[in-house]
Amino acid sequence: MYLHSLIVIITFFLGSSQSLANVNNTNILSNPLDASISSIPALFQALLEVLLIFAVPIVVFFIIFAGFKYVTARGNPEKIKQAHQALIWAIIGGLLILGANVLLDIVNQTICSVIGNSPTNNCQ
Repeated sequence: MYLHSLIVIITFFLGSSQSLANVNNTNILSNPLDASISSIPALFQALLEVLLIFAVPIVVFFIIFAGFKYVTARGNPEKIKQAHQALIWAIIGGLLILGANVLLDIVNQTICSVIGNSPTNNCQ
């Protein structure tokens, strides 16, 4: 335990002394994302594309699950009602996920209309 703490402390001081030695150097902070992501709306668009990759199979799973609930209901009105609600919520969730791009465009255009159109705010 003592040896582990000593190694951590030495590593901390060596790392901080190295960073203090580079105070006079000017480093440029580059964008770690793709070069096409240069604004907040572009970042949200990229995040939505990733969300679609994961969300569409989940929505398909819930639609299949609702169908399974219909099949296993076997005429029971309460279980049919639960299956119907599951199907409705799966479809609503799918429409929201698929309509997220439209919602993002609406929010972006609203913000651009409020703050005005200038080259610095990336409004088209």
